Amino acid sequence: MPSAMLDLVTHGEAPPRSPAVHLVGGQTVSYGDLAALVGEAERSLRHDTKALVLCAGDRDLSTLLTYLAALRLGHTVAFLPASSEIVSKYQPEFVVPGPGGGSDLAALGYVPGEMVGGSHVFRRRSAQPAGDIFPDTALLLSTSGTTGSPKAVRLSYDGVADNAAAIVRVLGVTAAERAPTTLPITHAYGLSVVNSHLSAGASIVLTDRSPLSLALWDHVTRAGATSFAAVPTTYAAFGPAHLKLLEHTDIRTMTQSGARLGDELTMRLVRMMQRRQGRFFPMYGQTEATSRITCLDPDALPDRLGSVGTAVPGGVITIAPVEAHDRAAPGEGAVHYRGPGVMLGYATGRDDLGRGPEVDVLDTGDLGYLRDGYLYLTGRTKRIAKVLGVRTSLDDLERLVERSDHPSAVVCRDDVVYLFGAGGPDVHEQQRRRLAEALGVPSRHVAVRHVDRLPQTPGGKVDYRALTAAVDTQEVGPWI
Repeated sequence: MPSAMLDLVTHGEAPPRSPAVHLVGGQTVSYGDLAALVGEAERSLRHDTKALVLCAGDRDLSTLLTYLAALRLGHTVAFLPASSEIVSKYQPEFVVPGPGGGSDLAALGYVPGEMVGGSHVFRRRSAQPAGDIFPDTALLLSTSGTTGSPKAVRLSYDGVADNAAAIVRVLGVTAAERAPTTLPITHAYGLSVVNSHLSAGASIVLTDRSPLSLALWDHVTRAGATSFAAVPTTYAAFGPAHLKLLEHTDIRTMTQSGARLGDELTMRLVRMMQRRQGRFFPMYGQTEATSRITCLDPDALPDRLGSVGTAVPGGVITIAPVEAHDRAAPGEGAVHYRGPGVMLGYATGRDDLGRGPEVDVLDTGDLGYLRDGYLYLTGRTKRIAKVLGVRTSLDDLERLVERSDHPSAVVCRDDVVYLFGAGGPDVHEQQRRRLAEALGVPSRHVAVRHVDRLPQTPGGKVDYRALTAAVDTQEVGPWI
C-alpha cells in the first residue's frame, strides 16, 4: 500500500451508527454501513502500485464510494471527464464513469469489472505501467476555466485534510450537521463540503439536483439538512418561492464562495439568516488552494461589508505590488496565499503526475488589498484592459453599475467597453452613461446589450470567454 492515504470514513469522529449519507428516497447510510461499502469498493480498486482512478460521475453513490475507497487505498482520484483525450493523456488504471456510462471505454482499452454503487469499475487492459505518481498526490481537479481540458490541479492528501480541518474550525461544523451536495463534487468547493463534514463526523445529503429546483428543496427538508452552500449566481436567483421553502427547513448555516457577491445581496442574505437565528458566511477560495482561502465571520458585518474575510486557520495572505490601473484602491496588489491546501502544481498528462511540490506561495491571479487582516478583492489581474490607452479594471466597472436585480458583466475589445445585462432600456442607458463618465471617454466607446441570462462556466461564474466571443463573432443583437 502507498505510504500516503486519507481516511474520511473510519477516523473515529462518528460512532458506527451515526448517519453518514442521506439518499434520495429517504434511505440513510450509517458510518458503519458506509465503511463496509467503501471496503467493498476497495476490493475493486486493488492494485500493486499507486493507481490513478478517474471518476467521471458526480453526486451519486458510486462516485462517492469510489472516491473514499481510492483515498483510503492511497490512490489518486481524478475528477475529470472520461473523454478519449483525457483518458489517453492520463492513462488511468481505473475509470468509473458513473451510473449508465462507460459504453465507449472498451475502445479506449478498458474492461468492466465489479460494480460499485450501481456503476462498473473499468480497469485498464494493458499490463504496461503508465508512469509513477508522486506519493502524496491525492486529487486531480479541473480549474474553473479548464473543465473538459486535460489541464488539472494536483492536490495532496495533507492539503485536503488540512483544508477540511480549517473549514470545520471556521464554520464550527459538528457531528450534528447535515450538508446537502448543492454543488458538483467534481469542483473544489463542492468537494470541500463533503470532505469537511465527513471529517467532522457529520453527514451529507447526497443529491444531484439543481440548488434552485423544488426537488432538491423537498429532499433537504425531508433529510433535515442544516446547511446550504452555493455560488453567487444561485443566491442571485433566489426568489420568493425559495425563501418560502427555506422556512420549512432546518438550515441555519449558509456559505458562499466561487466569485464575488454584491454588497446589497450579501446584506439581504445576512439579514435573512439572522431572522432564522442562523449565519451567512461569505467566503473566498480557489481550486489551486484545495478550496477555501478566507472566511468572513457574520459578526463582522456590516462593518466589514465588501470583504471576503480573513485567512482560514494556518493560512497567510500577502499583497504583492503590480502596475496600477486608473481606479486602483490604496494598497491594491496581487493576492498571494500560503497555507493549508496550496496545490502541488498543474498537470496536463500522466508524465506530470510523478512531479512533487512545485508551489510554495500561490499567486491567486486576483487583485485586492488588506485592511486589519481582512481581504478585499477588487478584480482579476487578467481583467485589466486598456481603453484609449488608459489601464482600467473591468471588474471595477462592473461594480460601478452593479444592481442585484439586474446582473451585468463587462468585457472590452478594441477600445470599446461592452456591457451585457438583464435590465431594460432605461437601466441600460443609465449604465452606459455612468461607464462613459467614469472612463472619461466619449459615449461611443461604451455599448450595452440586453441578455436575459449571463453565460456561466461549469463552476457557476460568469463566462467572460463566451461574452468576448459573442462580441468578436457578432453573435449579439442590437447595442445601445
